[in-house]
Amino acid sequence: MLFPTARKPSFAHHYFNNFFFMCKQPDSSSSKETALNHMPIPPGQHERHALSFSSFLVTPFTLLKQLKPPHCTPRKILLLLLLTSILSFASLYTFHRGFRRTIQFWRGMAPLVLKYKYVKFRALTIDRCGEEELERRLNVYRETSAPALVDLILRLGGIYVKIGQVMSTIGQGLLPQQYIDALQPLQDGVPPRNYDEISRIVETSTGKTMDELFESFDEKPIGAASVAQVHRATLRPRKEGEEPVPIVLKVQYPEVAELFEADLSNLELATKLFAPENLEVAKSMRKRHENELDFRKEAENLRECTRDMQQYGMEPSLVRIPRVVEDICTQNVLAMEYLEGVSLSDAIQQEQDRVAKAFGKQDGEELKKMLASRMKEHFKNGGGAGSGGLHMLGSKKMKFMNVFGPSATAVIRTYASVKDGIENAAISVAKFGSKFRSGWNQDGDQIALLADGPTKKKVSVNLGRALKTLVHVHGIQLLLSGTYNADPHPGNVLILPDGRLGLLDYGMVGRLSQKDRETAAETILALSNRDKAATAKLYRDNGYKISFKDGGNSVDDAVLHRFASFHLDRIDLSPLTLDNGETVDLMELLRSTRERVVPSWIEEGRRLGGLLMGVNAQAARPISLAKEWRPIAKEALRK
Repeated sequence: MLFPTARKPSFAHHYFNNFFFMCKQPDSSSSKETALNHMPIPPGQHERHALSFSSFLVTPFTLLKQLKPPHCTPRKILLLLLLTSILSFASLYTFHRGFRRTIQFWRGMAPLVLKYKYVKFRALTIDRCGEEELERRLNVYRETSAPALVDLILRLGGIYVKIGQVMSTIGQGLLPQQYIDALQPLQDGVPPRNYDEISRIVETSTGKTMDELFESFDEKPIGAASVAQVHRATLRPRKEGEEPVPIVLKVQYPEVAELFEADLSNLELATKLFAPENLEVAKSMRKRHENELDFRKEAENLRECTRDMQQYGMEPSLVRIPRVVEDICTQNVLAMEYLEGVSLSDAIQQEQDRVAKAFGKQDGEELKKMLASRMKEHFKNGGGAGSGGLHMLGSKKMKFMNVFGPSATAVIRTYASVKDGIENAAISVAKFGSKFRSGWNQDGDQIALLADGPTKKKVSVNLGRALKTLVHVHGIQLLLSGTYNADPHPGNVLILPDGRLGLLDYGMVGRLSQKDRETAAETILALSNRDKAATAKLYRDNGYKISFKDGGNSVDDAVLHRFASFHLDRIDLSPLTLDNGETVDLMELLRSTRERVVPSWIEEGRRLGGLLMGVNAQAARPISLAKEWRPIAKEALRK
């Protein structure tokens, strides 16, 4: 030590000396006080000075009166503190990206939240509106806030885009439709970065120039997501006589890892303030997204899931997972096999557009709004498997569906495909004089067009079969393999020309132990049997705990069964009958409960289950997940 402990000047002493020196103006009368200020602190007095400094922070005006030198008024000191605070804020905002990110987040989010609170407060407290008028006012608010929210997400990028993608899928029938419609374009990507920036990242990460790596590189990306964007390219042959290899190159944005911590901290704080019941869900996102920032881990995930799916006979017969190009695999750059297909989100949109046009509508927007409304009614009536969704529309032109029942859905889709095919044929003949070959399958599923360079290739898409395959494959991954893609939103799924699915983006992969898989399988069987007691027992015995805001901890079997249904079976918004016969509104129940402990298998299962139920609801084909996974659950327990 440079100084003995007893004589070491305290931080408070130096602080006051420097502070007063800056505030003090020269004055001969103050020489005695100045000398006093610079005297060494007597032994044993450090604690007193430290305590005074602490007290200064708590009660500044009291101490300023006692300690201030001549001409150093409280106003000058406060002004200096204000200037220091402004300079500190400006420095942090300029040089600390995490702090700047936090300010940008709250600058955009706070007005939306405050306006929402104001609309509700005025309607309920000042104007004393009824429910119908309140909903009308909230709809007006949502019409403006939904685009503003998406603009904020796009400005911030990163993990906010990922959350927007998830909510646009699992929120179908739950979130207001204005938000679903505004968020849905995020499934297909975000505005991309320019080629110069991407090429710099690639060359820095691989240590090679673009010319050394690629024979050709498409500067326009085929997709831009929350943490990266993807380009088509052709690898240079490594050996004489080899053919160039077409690939896709995934390039991570450089700031994503740096902003990761700030983004998740902002989300946790926002959740704590405005939706505390979902705080554990927000915290779980941190661990899930960490692995997405290293593409070497994603490469290993791709290899592992490919092996697992081949073991269970799924790959390559029903699905294709792109192979990793081993020569280009770094933390920020990943090269993979190119798969050609139409995204599931495009397939859903095209079907709705085609059906709408078949009935005289301009596009699928009006149809989508009608479907969303009917879908919400379906969920309020108990949810579960539907017969295709389109029979719910109930428009005058579709009254025959009420007569023919569920089979009318296939008839409508077939009619729409035929009508669309005829119109496309007429346009093709008129414009190009070329032969038109079109077809539609017996289920009436759509004809989608795939861009392939300057030409387009016609691909028959059986949307119903694609959705069943998606649900089935992820059931095998979750319950049998234990390693699964945790982010199968429609933008990450391709329908290939031969009808198989291309499963993309394995940055987020979940894992379940053998014991957790067995517990999940038992829960699936209990849900499919509608056995409330067995479902509730499984949740209790395996550590799931909820409590009520009023302090009660006793939870009915009916409540636990309904929560489990949300997680792993169906979207059921119908009123809940408790064990004592009392009927409660489900939304009131959700608002009055808090999750205290959520076992990992429930957290993993409900996110995957929510995405799969949401995708099917978006396509107007609601499902009972427990019913679809029942055979897989039985197999898992036999093993």
